Amino acid sequence: MNAFFLVDKPAGWTSFDVCAKLRGLTGVKRVGHTGTLDPFATGLLVVAVGKWTKLIPYFEKAEKTYQTEIWFGKTSETLDPESEIEVNPKQPEIKQEQIQTILEKNFTGEIEQVPPKYSALKIDGKRAYELARKGLDVEMKKRKTKIVSSKILKFDEKAQVLNLEIRVSAGFYVRSFARDLAEKLGTTGMCGALRRMAIGELEIKSDLLTKSVITEKELKASSLEVSDYVLEPHTVLNSLETVVIETERWPDFRQGRAVMLGAKEVPEINQRAVLVLCEEKTIGLGLFDGRVLQPKIVG
Repeated sequence: MNAFFLVDKPAGWTSFDVCAKLRGLTGVKRVGHTGTLDPFATGLLVVAVGKWTKLIPYFEKAEKTYQTEIWFGKTSETLDPESEIEVNPKQPEIKQEQIQTILEKNFTGEIEQVPPKYSALKIDGKRAYELARKGLDVEMKKRKTKIVSSKILKFDEKAQVLNLEIRVSAGFYVRSFARDLAEKLGTTGMCGALRRMAIGELEIKSDLLTKSVITEKELKASSLEVSDYVLEPHTVLNSLETVVIETERWPDFRQGRAVMLGAKEVPEINQRAVLVLCEEKTIGLGLFDGRVLQPKIVG
């Protein structure tokens, strides 16, 4: 099986847990996801199965949208509820207007961010969280990332809890953002809750995805008809344009031979890498050059 699945990851599951579950349901060994969600987080996880795992790198630059709950006056070693929470005894009374001002001044566009030491980033070949759990000194270096937009959904002044929606570039850590925003406000802060709402143009609430998303209930079911949730690459990989070839050209593409398109078949596209469709199904990814379509990934 070659397929994509969209999962609404429940809290308490690692991204690896979800992949392992789908590996068992599909019977396919090669399974991977397009971007880790922390165990405490929920929301959209895109999982590739079979040969479509080779398409995962084409998701790497996709922007992501999150809804998060930031707790001011609290922190933890992991910057989330997964470790012991420390309360700041000198918590100032923060106002929503202050938060908005800081967001506009310091957290718009390109920024520098220090990732959490409890993260999947590799340091000398080891995951940072593995080193941190061993009590080793983990030095995380600043990285450039980008905040596309942010919107305050609610601020509970009494509880000092901020609900925010934020759209960011790849490599952004919401836990670090919670820490850094709090520091600018003169206090401590952590990510109390996190939900991924979108990856690129894929929105978990969209009409397209409503019936296609595997929910917590379905993940925990003793049996699941996974074929009901299979999605084609051209449905989920919106960043790539498509080229349609005729049925008689399919054997050549499948055998890795270049396909020469007729003058009237050449589409107006601006990308070299394109998804190749035949009979309304994705059959692979090709490199497009003029009228020549060279197979790179064949499903």
